[in-house]
Amino acid sequence: MRYITVVIALEEYIRSKNDRQMQRGVNDPREVWIDGTLVATQEAIHYVNLLDDGTVVGVARFRGDADKLATIEDEIPEIISCTVTGGETWLAYMHYEPDEFESAILERIDAEAISIDWPMKETDDGLRVTLFGEDAALQQLIAGFPDEVDVTLERAGEYQPDGSDPAGQLTDRQKEILRAALAAGYYDIPRRATQRDLATELGLSRGTIGDHLRRAEAKIIRSVIV
Repeated sequence: MRYITVVIALEEYIRSKNDRQMQRGVNDPREVWIDGTLVATQEAIHYVNLLDDGTVVGVARFRGDADKLATIEDEIPEIISCTVTGGETWLAYMHYEPDEFESAILERIDAEAISIDWPMKETDDGLRVTLFGEDAALQQLIAGFPDEVDVTLERAGEYQPDGSDPAGQLTDRQKEILRAALAAGYYDIPRRATQRDLATELGLSRGTIGDHLRRAEAKIIRSVIV
């Protein structure tokens, strides 16, 4: 199995979006500004998933004003929900409507039999992403990016997993239930689905759903915080 690390340039993308109420830092793309005030700085992206309805769910680690960042769901129409944890560095779970640029990137990644080696990180040069899979699939991924997406191949080699990927620690059933929970709105605020709803959808008992969710959430939290 092979891996590639690519950098997706964000400069033009950030510049085109910085007429909005929520802006990205031009000098530091990790920064999140709201109404002209620096609110938080992103440290890493631990999960992003394009759902069947075209919306995206993601988990990222930040430092800064968690409570202020959480208000963006009330201020920005594209943010469907935003939930934050506490602490000096904290996690933000977001459910939102992506723009065409982000959709194009995520659709391209989903189109090939490859996986992401989390976390992703934003740098001065762009979004740095490491992906792994068979060599042919990785080559097809690079060749198939739209022309408007500026992708630079930074390095490549044999993939040696280090066990830090939260998704890699989950069982197939835990992944299935988490995906169903995200798609159904179980993690939205307010929740749009209950464990009973998920149990009905998946044909499992409510107790089984709850147990799988708790175990999966514990694995993800430990991998990010501990």
